[in-house]
Amino acid sequence: MVVETLTLGPYQTNCYLLHDHNSVWVIDPAFAGGTILQRIQAKKLHVEAVILTHSHWDHLMGLPELVAAHPEVAIYVHPHEAQFLGKEGGRRLRKLAISIDPSQARFPLSFWESLPEPTHFLQEGETISGCSLQVLHTPGHTAGSVSLYLFGDDILFSGDTLFAGSIGRTDLPNSDPQAIIPGIKTKLLTLPKKTIVYPGHGPATTIEKEMSNPWLV
Repeated sequence: MVVETLTLGPYQTNCYLLHDHNSVWVIDPAFAGGTILQRIQAKKLHVEAVILTHSHWDHLMGLPELVAAHPEVAIYVHPHEAQFLGKEGGRRLRKLAISIDPSQARFPLSFWESLPEPTHFLQEGETISGCSLQVLHTPGHTAGSVSLYLFGDDILFSGDTLFAGSIGRTDLPNSDPQAIIPGIKTKLLTLPKKTIVYPGHGPATTIEKEMSNPWLV
């Protein structure tokens, strides 16, 4: 499997394209849905699914464009994150986004209401069909944050849970500062040391490097 990184939007969010020769799984489609689609079309890939590590707006604002182009695409998210998808969920997400970053009011209400409903709820330990990503529920940044581990390739998509030399914020609504570090230590730092970690923001790292992460020692 090949990993491509697209760093998009005002928060420099990492969208990942996990693909083989024919199929692609889109992990966290950030703001520029058109840019994501252009890359997929250039490689002539079939979109199998969109997988959300969590449902903060900066990780899913490209979703409406993707779904408009691929209306049958599967959308995976943890059940605790589903409250921010769909028409009503989009309204809730808009309120959350504007409360944290007022500049997000520039997006019209109609855009937020166009966020699609999820088609599949991720469960701890589940293996996602076709791409063999294993779901690790790692709450803290949000209640339903997940990390995605590709066994055999030793690749981890950590969302906003684990960063290079840092961890996700836990001062936001629906965060849990008591949960994030235990989850990282028991579920992520126990992975093979050579595992490459692809976070939601910033550069890639490895599990071995993060064993000396100052937030975790």
